[in-house]
Amino acid sequence: MQFRAGILYVVLFVVVAAGAYGVIATAESPEVTLSEAEATFALGEGDEFEVGGQVFNVSQLADGSGTVEHVDEEAVLDVEWDDGDSVPVEEDLEYILEINQPEVADDEDEDDASPESFTLREDYDDEEYETVERADGLYVVVTENGSEELIHIDDFDEIDSQVYEVGDAIEFYDEETETQVEGEVATIRAEVVVVEYVGELVTEFDLEHANTVTLEGEEFGVVFPGDGTVYLTDDLESFEGQLDDIETFEDRVQGLWWVVSLAGLTGTLIAGLAFMPARG
Repeated sequence: MQFRAGILYVVLFVVVAAGAYGVIATAESPEVTLSEAEATFALGEGDEFEVGGQVFNVSQLADGSGTVEHVDEEAVLDVEWDDGDSVPVEEDLEYILEINQPEVADDEDEDDASPESFTLREDYDDEEYETVERADGLYVVVTENGSEELIHIDDFDEIDSQVYEVGDAIEFYDEETETQVEGEVATIRAEVVVVEYVGELVTEFDLEHANTVTLEGEEFGVVFPGDGTVYLTDDLESFEGQLDDIETFEDRVQGLWWVVSLAGLTGTLIAGLAFMPARG
């Protein structure tokens, strides 16, 4: 009786597992769909469109993903240079940056003293010029008519030095864009100089199928119909409703997999118990 009952239960759990697996195998997952007529924007690679008064460009499209970019040609950008950095003033010419630290009186707090200027100095060969350090800066040793004279390096004509303060215009070479840039000294601190300039700023936004993207504070659902285009919709209620249907379907499929697993394990356990010899 024990054996027959065990076999009956094993068959029952096999049927349950097979039924659940059959549902999984034949079920079709819902998909996020959107027609061109329903889309707020139907776009191909290279197309431009406007959101919130800003122009965006579809820079790249692939299978189920893409990139939208916005180009701000009048963005206020900045560059930071640390004390001692080599600064490209021209394409093939670099100067050394030296922040001119203020003199601090005995009764002053060193942390309260901020530098007011910095110097860009032409890089020079130490073997070509002999220099000596003094309390008020670096001097070049010049020998003339057999006598030596010390000339402050800022006043030495053979080595170009340019002094800048906050608000001064400054020109430098931008290695990233390979262009000469005109900027303005915005900040001078003890260890860093900040220069602001007007340039081009490119901001990229990723597009992924069945996800959302936010452009200029507006959120859009993203659908790739599979024909080399992308649809954006601002009807988020309908879009998110489809996503909820997909999530519900996946939850149910996951539950059926649990049924398959538990039925299989239970059937195996019962089969093992059925074949155990009875005592007495």
